[in-house]
Amino acid sequence: MIQISFQKVEEAKKMHQLLFKHCWLQGWKIEHLQNGYEYILKIDWDKKGYQKNYTNALQQIFFQFILSNKCDQWAKEIVCNQYFFKDEAEQRHIVDIMHSILEGEKEDLANLMHDVNLEECLKSAIADIFAEKKSFSFDSFVQFRLRSFKEMIKKYVEISIDEYKMEQEYQVFIQTLREFLINRKPKKQIIHVFVDLDIQIFDAEYREITGQELVPLGDKKIVENQSIYIDPFTIGPLLALAPNKIYLYTEDREQAFVRTITNIFEERVYVREKQDFFQGVSIPARPFE
Repeated sequence: MIQISFQKVEEAKKMHQLLFKHCWLQGWKIEHLQNGYEYILKIDWDKKGYQKNYTNALQQIFFQFILSNKCDQWAKEIVCNQYFFKDEAEQRHIVDIMHSILEGEKEDLANLMHDVNLEECLKSAIADIFAEKKSFSFDSFVQFRLRSFKEMIKKYVEISIDEYKMEQEYQVFIQTLREFLINRKPKKQIIHVFVDLDIQIFDAEYREITGQELVPLGDKKIVENQSIYIDPFTIGPLLALAPNKIYLYTEDREQAFVRTITNIFEERVYVREKQDFFQGVSIPARPFE
């Protein structure tokens, strides 16, 4: 038999629900009782010869309980109490970023944490407590056995906050450039942008506008006032030209440059496949006029 005590009834109920969901058809006996200020779960099983299998299954359920119900709570507490983000929407956003890192969606950030294995740390702590004790307090387990685990969460939170701040800065940057375009008179109605290893810009007749011709088009004022770098060969000239339509040819719609141009110019941008560009090219390139 395993006995786990909780100081908070909500936590005991969540663990009980998780146990009942997974184990009621497998010969498990689960009791839920209150002893003073403690809420106790007693878990036993019919087949005594299968203790190891049952204990392993119980460890996995306990692991899921902490991962699903406590990690986000602890992360939000760190965000709120140590980094002073009091707004709930901001807290949720930062925790969502943390999840995207853990799930490998933000590969560049996940690589920064390659030596930190959150799940293995938790599994190891759970295995140790189950090997040593048949009765233990969940709250004491968290306080004394999960210190390194919570430190790992803090590291993920720190990276997530940095990413959140960069996202906020990026959004301000995008909004500033959108406002810049509002009263900007178009110098060209149509521009074609071909995205490959290099980025090439063409006019409506598919004549390439060279880098030498593009740089003078940039608006120094808007470029100098931005905290985020504006490429003088691509984004800068496009802002200056302020075309009504940008046909953007690419194989990767998630590429940073493609997303940035789409975010700035919004409905002016028409994303096409790369091969579509060659169907329109029929005139040899000559100097941009």
